[in-house]
Amino acid sequence: MLFQLVKMPPNALSDVSRYPRMTVALMIMMGSFVSPLMEEAGFRGYFQVALEREFRGPVAVVIASVLFALAHGPTQGFLWPKLLFYFLVGVAFGATAHLTNSILPAIPVHVVGLLIFFTLIWPQDAARRLVWDGGTDNWFWIHATQAIVFTVLAVWAFQRLARVSSRDASSEATDLGIHKASAS
Repeated sequence: MLFQLVKMPPNALSDVSRYPRMTVALMIMMGSFVSPLMEEAGFRGYFQVALEREFRGPVAVVIASVLFALAHGPTQGFLWPKLLFYFLVGVAFGATAHLTNSILPAIPVHVVGLLIFFTLIWPQDAARRLVWDGGTDNWFWIHATQAIVFTVLAVWAFQRLARVSSRDASSEATDLGIHKASAS
């Protein structure tokens, strides 16, 4: 939707027309697997965890997400819609890592997201027209509806995850207290 609201250069993949399809498929697969592993380990597994030692969890998530967005600038462009997108993705992955105390849940989502962007979304970027030039079409409203519905569902899911993780943490603390009491 942002490409239809704000004029931006399209995301461009290199011209791969001279390469065999298998080579291109393997390049896309490697990019879709290696980037999430490195980014989740680096931003959430290392950087965010270090920040959580100094700041409350939500503050650490926001700081790590700002740097995550800025780290995508050199390759994706320092345009506010793209930075906003990467920041929000960073918040979602960071909140997941914080609430689950693990980077593992975000990795498959990150992999699938990149596969979708590399194969279905980015190739269409150049064909998108601004709504200010030609008005909205059905796809725009479908995507707007999807964005609203999935935002509401994501907020609900994160609230549930926060409740479950806080219960697990208090249960774990209680178990540790019982074991300490019985050991003395």
